[in-house]
Amino acid sequence: MFLTIPMAGFLVSHTVYAQTRTVPTSPEKEEPKIEEVVVRAKPPPRSASDWEADEKVVGSTPHETGADALRVIPGAFVSDRGLLGRAPHLSLRGFDGTSGQDVEVFVENIPLNQASNIRAPGYADMRLVMPEVIKSVRIQNGPYDPHQGDFAIAGSAHMELGLPKAGFWGKGTLGSFRSRRIFLGYVPNGDFWRDCFAAFETYSTDGAGTGRAGERSSFIAQFATAKQDMSFRSVLAIGTGRFDFPGYLDQGFVERGGYPYTSRQPLGRDRASHAHLGAVLQWTMDGGVMEVGAFASRVKMGFHENLTGYVFDATAGIPPAASDDAEQVNESSTIGISSRYRHHVKLTSKRDLVELGVYARLDNVDQSDTRLVSDGTVHTRLVDATVSATNLAAYVDTRLHPVKHLTVRGGTRLDSLTYAVKDRTNNQGLERSAQGFHLGNKVTFDYFSGSGVHWIASYGEGFRSPQARTLSEGDRVPFATVQSFEAGVRVKDRIWQASLSGFQSWLSQDRVFDPTLRQNSEAPGSRRTGVSFAVQARRGMFGSTTSGTYTYAVFTGSDRRFREGDIVPYAPRMVLREDAYVMGNLAKIGDDHLVGRIGLGLEGAAMRELPGGTDGKNVFYVDALATLGWREVELGISGINLLNLQYYDSQYVYVSNFDKDPNLPPPSPHVLVAPPASIFVSLQIHLPPKKRDPNQYDE
Repeated sequence: MFLTIPMAGFLVSHTVYAQTRTVPTSPEKEEPKIEEVVVRAKPPPRSASDWEADEKVVGSTPHETGADALRVIPGAFVSDRGLLGRAPHLSLRGFDGTSGQDVEVFVENIPLNQASNIRAPGYADMRLVMPEVIKSVRIQNGPYDPHQGDFAIAGSAHMELGLPKAGFWGKGTLGSFRSRRIFLGYVPNGDFWRDCFAAFETYSTDGAGTGRAGERSSFIAQFATAKQDMSFRSVLAIGTGRFDFPGYLDQGFVERGGYPYTSRQPLGRDRASHAHLGAVLQWTMDGGVMEVGAFASRVKMGFHENLTGYVFDATAGIPPAASDDAEQVNESSTIGISSRYRHHVKLTSKRDLVELGVYARLDNVDQSDTRLVSDGTVHTRLVDATVSATNLAAYVDTRLHPVKHLTVRGGTRLDSLTYAVKDRTNNQGLERSAQGFHLGNKVTFDYFSGSGVHWIASYGEGFRSPQARTLSEGDRVPFATVQSFEAGVRVKDRIWQASLSGFQSWLSQDRVFDPTLRQNSEAPGSRRTGVSFAVQARRGMFGSTTSGTYTYAVFTGSDRRFREGDIVPYAPRMVLREDAYVMGNLAKIGDDHLVGRIGLGLEGAAMRELPGGTDGKNVFYVDALATLGWREVELGISGINLLNLQYYDSQYVYVSNFDKDPNLPPPSPHVLVAPPASIFVSLQIHLPPKKRDPNQYDE
């Protein structure tokens, strides 16, 4: 029997052979039967609030992309739902990590966060991942695990991929705003190939109103196998997309009854292309487990937009003539490798474990920000730079059992980051370099009191790398560092599980999106204090997951935009989420059952603070789906924002001047209205592989 068992922080392999002998029915001796079973386990939790949503939860409500699927994570608020051409605005437990700056994001072993991205350091685009191939979404809250590195400020999100059944998959979807989608997939037959698949998606839409049309396509393939004391997994993902950008409307215009789905002219444009490759090999050696992983990415993204109208000229004291129309482009190449070895030791007990790991990542980034004139030619090159970044890290991770029922997990991680920046806009192309180190300590105390109850306390230190263009020659890299503490309880039995925790974190330097600069800009340090809960129950055909998080986030310092004690803007203080489903056989037609499924997702986000003390508008929406399946065919209908409530997907406060007024108005709220109620109808066909006749030969 081949087993994969959890070994704090990563998946390791352990081989056991179970031989069963049949009773002989003839004098001839029968050979023992060897059964091989592969189980892929998850690492143990590093905090009371760590959580995983499996394919039943992910599939219980409609999701348009992999980014949209992150909504099922307790405490996460994913906005910019109407902007399908860019990474989501991802807030987690009070951290307003615009596009991923404060959340480390992985698809299998591939890191999606982009170093020193022009929009936001840590920018992570998950749109190329189809919801159908997401096997699970797992969140590690806080920086409590030595495996966590750059951008793991609020935590780390992990996507595991897979299709549920062998055979050919085909799915076509039509819906509101002339949305059209085709999904094709294939899973080979046989236990040896159980985690292998290939999938393709293409999607297009006209979008609600004007300025929201676009299309995307993606391909993902996974090869995975396990044999005896070795396992291997690799993923290839390639995608491209292009979508219009409608701009943000003045909130007063919308609230006075203006058409909420109009757009600023000329239209903006979002475009991106992705290519990712990752592989992990594990094997047992000398009584321990060795793992070697590698990844490579090539990503290019571009934003063409005008958020402010004619502000730049007015700010410079000249009559507004040239618009603020500009184009940002970020093109990056990433390669990396990691290795870790884990072995049993006897420190406090025979069950103690020690793991040593090393990690290396190299990024090369070309980025530009170009102001344009009305005919699309260059007005001013605001940014034109090349960044080379090297991240080398090593860590030690331990699992100790000093007394009965108590497990202590933790260790330390040292990261060395080096940057070389060639800035062609204000440094005549001269190269400058900087280097810095971060040492992060992490520890988790896990006490098991019986009946499935674990009391857990965690402490961790993490960091976020800076925007490299801001560094001067010889700088010691000024990391944004976080110290975080959490304590709570986890309970799990056969049909339900729950967690309840309180947490607090101190961030040395925040970053907040500045629409005038069209990028995240430095902000003072901040503190977050909050509580969270999650409850999941399953019995028979029913399943439900309910979660809620409250976070109070304030600045602990002051700068030109914010003052000590101000509420950190844009991230909601309260996030509530409910995902529920019921599925089962409805009737029998012929020899096969008619299978029905209903799923419901509700989310609410409240108490969003805007700069200047203005309250942001609360968010509440309902999504649902219903399917009927018989034999190889499934018919489904799904709806997004079914109550047709008008809420703001994005809210920002800044100065805009689309009337070419030389006297600039004061800052005011600008919004993107989320899509209205949308209905989609899909037809799915699954063709399972036929059982092979051993006497039949392929022609």
